[in-house]
Amino acid sequence: MSLDFTVDDLAVLEQYQIERLLSLFADTLPFCCLNHCKNQLTIHCSEPWIVDELLAQIDQLRCAVKVVMGVKKISIRFAQEEIYKTLTTPHPKKRLVKILH
Repeated sequence: MSLDFTVDDLAVLEQYQIERLLSLFADTLPFCCLNHCKNQLTIHCSEPWIVDELLAQIDQLRCAVKVVMGVKKISIRFAQEEIYKTLTTPHPKKRLVKILH
């Protein structure tokens, strides 16, 4: 039994991933055009209020995109301009060192 994915398998998987993401952000993402390319999800917003809503939910969006789509970057665009870009995984925080006197 082969575990290799065919091109058709990958296309179906990506469609299911997009549908799942749309269902999680049903108030905003269905009004957007999503482009998944080179480990980045680009979200093209049709209205400025959508950008505002997505930015207000950016932590949830970042987590959902990482889990559902498995990409490393998100780009939010409006009117052919990139409004916001972020990694789906935040940079590791520097370790805090407690100095004892």
